[in-house]
Amino acid sequence: MPYLFVKSWLPNRNKRNRDTISRRVTTHQKGIRSNTYNIIPREQREVIEDCHEAIIPKAEWEKVQQLIDRRPPIMTGNSCPYYNIFHGIIYCATCGKSMQVRYEKVGRTSKDRRIGKEREPIDKAYYICQTYNRLGKNACTSHKIEARDLYNLVLADIQEVAAMALKDKEAFYNRLSSRMEKQYLADTDSLKKEYESLAQRNQETDDTFISLYADKAKGILTEKRFLKLTDAMEKEPESNQNRMQEIAALISEEEHSEGDVQVFMGESRRYAAITELDETVLNRLINRILIGEPKKVDSVKTQEVRIVYNFVGEL
Repeated sequence: MPYLFVKSWLPNRNKRNRDTISRRVTTHQKGIRSNTYNIIPREQREVIEDCHEAIIPKAEWEKVQQLIDRRPPIMTGNSCPYYNIFHGIIYCATCGKSMQVRYEKVGRTSKDRRIGKEREPIDKAYYICQTYNRLGKNACTSHKIEARDLYNLVLADIQEVAAMALKDKEAFYNRLSSRMEKQYLADTDSLKKEYESLAQRNQETDDTFISLYADKAKGILTEKRFLKLTDAMEKEPESNQNRMQEIAALISEEEHSEGDVQVFMGESRRYAAITELDETVLNRLINRILIGEPKKVDSVKTQEVRIVYNFVGEL
């Protein structure tokens, strides 16, 4: 968040100075006398954290940013005014890219021939894999799913989960807690092994560095050769240390699974009586939806759809 620390740079509090300094944080001025600025890409900006007391908790900030990123783009000049409520949470289960919404070609009838009624916008929309749409069948398959089918499936699953949470609260809680405990043990065991492996690798790198330094001191290695060998070695420990910090944070997050179960149960019971979906329901309950490739089993077309809920994952 490049805007958090600019306040300490301001010599006075007027709006003009505030805007100028804030702009220079995220842009680059071409010259001292130039009024032209180039936008600095987000990945190249230097972020200095914890310079000031946070206004809101970090977890809440990240959640809000996630919701902002999920907002669907405004489509203009489209023959099908379908508002994509699944934007930002629907992904291809094969390649991991987001699924894009598409509409039926202009000129098709707007009536459902089976019942003779006007079709709603959602009945004209469908989702396909972004990779397939850009690169073709050699990169991935379409994973096509009708928007109406996805809507009905997700609504039914949320209603089923909510019904279980209401019917027998204790049994549902025990089921979720038991599953998450097993997942926690499996995940933490894998993470701890990776952590130990990285720590061991860093120790080996330190030992090798000391050995090379000793060879250099004895004249066995030249200065040029020593620098060439140690240049690559110095980058690996830093990368390993960053990953070790990430692993420690992941293990810490896993330890709060019991509270997550309670939060999820409260959220799911809140929507027990819903009869339609909207962005609020989806954002509060669902983390992402994975769409599998359609397959034929005994001449019957099947397609796997995996719903990953917030706090508890897949049920």
